[in-house]
Amino acid sequence: MTEEEIKKNVDDAMANRPKRHNLEPFKDSSRTRVLRMWLNIIFMVGAIVGLIVYFKADHEMAKWILLVSLVFKFVELFLRIFKI
Repeated sequence: MTEEEIKKNVDDAMANRPKRHNLEPFKDSSRTRVLRMWLNIIFMVGAIVGLIVYFKADHEMAKWILLVSLVFKFVELFLRIFKI
């Protein structure tokens, strides 16, 4: 196989490859988008506060803060997976 044939095969393969969906821009027309956004914000703030409390103060209180923030994340995950 010559170099030109190899180049042609590679070009043909690149032209006919399937489109990857994960490279498309984020398109969420779901009616729960705003709710999911707020649940994520609450989760992130809770996680940061929980880590600060864990390293600066009481470990037991930090565990509860982190667990409560995880509940918000699981609710968001449920909404996202089941596309409610």
